[in-house]
Amino acid sequence: PMDRRSLTLWWMWVATTCSRAAQMSAPQCSTRLPSARLSIAYATDRTANDPDSVVRACVDHGVNVVVWAFAHLERGGPDGAAPTVRATFDVAAVAEAKRRLAERLDPSRQVAHLVAFGGWNGPHPDTAFDGAEYYAAWTAWNRDGVFDGVDWDLEGRDDPTAPTTVLRESVVDLVVDFSKRARADGYVVGLAPAESYLDALSDGAVSLSLNEQPLSPWPADVLPGGTFPYAGRNAYAEVLRRLGGSDGIDFCSVQFYEGYSRACFETTRRGTPLSEHLVRVARSFADGKSFGVVHEAAVDDDSKKASSFRLVVPPAKLVLGFANGWADGTKFLRGDPGEIVAAFARLRALGLEPRGTMFWVLDEEGAKADDDFFASQLEAAFLREERARATDRLARDW
Repeated sequence: PMDRRSLTLWWMWVATTCSRAAQMSAPQCSTRLPSARLSIAYATDRTANDPDSVVRACVDHGVNVVVWAFAHLERGGPDGAAPTVRATFDVAAVAEAKRRLAERLDPSRQVAHLVAFGGWNGPHPDTAFDGAEYYAAWTAWNRDGVFDGVDWDLEGRDDPTAPTTVLRESVVDLVVDFSKRARADGYVVGLAPAESYLDALSDGAVSLSLNEQPLSPWPADVLPGGTFPYAGRNAYAEVLRRLGGSDGIDFCSVQFYEGYSRACFETTRRGTPLSEHLVRVARSFADGKSFGVVHEAAVDDDSKKASSFRLVVPPAKLVLGFANGWADGTKFLRGDPGEIVAAFARLRALGLEPRGTMFWVLDEEGAKADDDFFASQLEAAFLREERARATDRLARDW
């Protein structure tokens, strides 16, 4: 039998070996991203003008990634001859919020700040320029280092006939080229697909159109006018494929709160617990999801077509996205923190714990009631679950 010193040395060797193996097998992520469980919050110009709300969210409520929405990639200059980044918020106000946060934040904690491109009704990048040109413009625009990376949130529009209701092939190429260059330089790159834009429980059919009907069988009398042409068909699966899979990103935040989402149907119409739906999604992504043919109308270059492909979004890259107080719980899913944490606990037991959570939007925190802070409620639910686990371990050890 081993003496105490030998046993200690043996356990140190096991821990070191396992750690090295994990580092070798785990997809590499930017060091600009916190190593702790991600708590991502979107923020807009309203939040930028209220820097104390950023400090409160990060210092008191556990948020460690703030995604500033939105900026757009477009033509600029006198004749529209230069690639330009146009923010819809005050970048100087974001810098001020970061400065105030640095004064209050525990030095052991890290908070990343990203800029999001797109948004509902937002323009898609102008393809007069390519990803390399826009990336050069973005790095010049971000020369003061306010942002640690980018988040792609390209979506559709209220007008289902608008050009941006298709994620055009040239836009996909631009996103891929920009993202590869950003990651090579150590910046964070995130994707934020609506659930229908990357649906782990769908039949896997892929289209670049963003004006489809929901796949879930919503009753016609529930949908406005019996129709809702605002869903996708796994368009972001094609983005992810061309990025080389999940190794091409740092995280993927699935928006379960899109209008009339599969998650909303399952929980409100079928009575499926949200935790069960989240576990199914995470397991499907971890096992690998097969996707089908890209519609030929959207892809002109034969070399870029794929008859079928398989994607894995590993737990280390998967972020589960929810709405806070603005969601009505009927059209837009509002996730219960207890159910979310229950899903994490079940997935942890399977070795599939997701990278973290995301919510839209920081502007609405505390808007309906002084104590209605989603980030705080979620952080408290995680702490209760962690304490319960610690108590169970102590009881077993005793």
